[in-house]
Amino acid sequence: MGSEIERDEVSSSGEIGRRKFLGLGIAAVGGAVLAACGSGSSSSTTTAAAAAGTTTTGAPARQTGPIVLAGPQDNSGTITILINQWNNANPDTPVSFQTIPPTTNDVYNQYVTALAGGASTPDVLTMDVTYPGTFAAAGWVLPLDQYASSSFQSGFIPTALDIGKYKGKLYAIPQSIDVGQLYYRTDLLAKYNEKVPTTYAELVRIAEKVQAGERASNPNFWGYVWEGAQIEAIFDEFCEYTWGYGGEISSGSKVTLDTAAGNKSLQFLYDCIYTTKISPPGTSTMKPNDALVLMQNGNALFMRNWTYAYTLANSPTQSKVPGMVSNAPLPGLTDGSGHGCTGGWMYGINAKSTRPEAAWRVVQYLTSQAQQIQLTAGAGLLSARKDVQANTELLVKSPNLKNLPTILASAKARPSIQNYPAVSTTLQAPLNSVIAKQSSVSAGLSAMQAAVGSAVVA
Repeated sequence: MGSEIERDEVSSSGEIGRRKFLGLGIAAVGGAVLAACGSGSSSSTTTAAAAAGTTTTGAPARQTGPIVLAGPQDNSGTITILINQWNNANPDTPVSFQTIPPTTNDVYNQYVTALAGGASTPDVLTMDVTYPGTFAAAGWVLPLDQYASSSFQSGFIPTALDIGKYKGKLYAIPQSIDVGQLYYRTDLLAKYNEKVPTTYAELVRIAEKVQAGERASNPNFWGYVWEGAQIEAIFDEFCEYTWGYGGEISSGSKVTLDTAAGNKSLQFLYDCIYTTKISPPGTSTMKPNDALVLMQNGNALFMRNWTYAYTLANSPTQSKVPGMVSNAPLPGLTDGSGHGCTGGWMYGINAKSTRPEAAWRVVQYLTSQAQQIQLTAGAGLLSARKDVQANTELLVKSPNLKNLPTILASAKARPSIQNYPAVSTTLQAPLNSVIAKQSSVSAGLSAMQAAVGSAVVA
């Protein structure tokens, strides 16, 4: 998912959660709290026709009253700034922000609990890119075609916008796009006279070398940190390494995981922890923010993570190694064969919202050029808007953007599996079991293949 928010948590200790997003096409608010929010009465000042969402001409009528936006905690403070700007300019339609859980699995489950129960809020949902089809099929989110003009839609990268469509209708607008990538310490590679690895063999060799050298003064140092917890990210990584070994995740309409490439993929991840030992023994519980904290504290050479991590790894106030972390494409079996998994987050509107038109205006505001530039520069996320990606000033404010075209050029999307969230969830347990050394690689793959035996690629 993407997100895995496989995006994003912040604690009092400064830990940041992860943000996932969708590729360029080169290719807690607990459930009870969310549900309870839907019991409030409407304070809209519109007429009866406006309350129904239309005017006598058929166009959506302007609505006022409070709007609830659910989204991941943003440690950069950018979302708060954007909301404050909106509230100052639109006092009759104030937006309040509700934080969703740190992992996309929990976000999905809590959204389902609230939406299936008929909750009218949150009005605006920040959704992983894997949610729109499932939520649209269930009737939980509104089709946005009546609001999103053709000129508005043309401003986005087509493949990014297409992720929000279901049976020809538009149900979600991209908030940001993402891709798995390799982060590395520039100072340490220079210190040990090494270059950025482009193959798995190079990654292991350099990680072992630098880890051994740094352990002399830092016993907590690791060569390679990544996400092995039972969350969406672990399946994303399995996809990435399977692709890197020359395999695919689907064949025709069937999902195929128990393959030679799949075996090598899972074996590599296992070996990083238990054979070469370049990854921590606690990797089986590690989420994106956990890996990020190790990098921020100067305890890692390489890290697999999402786009958001660049800004936070280099933050002068949150990192001990600011300006010393850069990003590159993930390695593969051979030079140039690595692929990052794409992901991202999108905005959708609750089908039970009492103010859908007002909710749309909030979505339109958050996805407009000026606000997307702020989001990219401030939070380190990558916009799916063409005019934002072409903004040369952002390269100065967000140095990580200069490497993203190369990273995205080799990115690949997870297979478009019907009811993807449920399918992915069934795969995470056997994957995590191998990472936790509770089952063998072959047993894990067999369990994964059995779990997706009836899954169909759309």
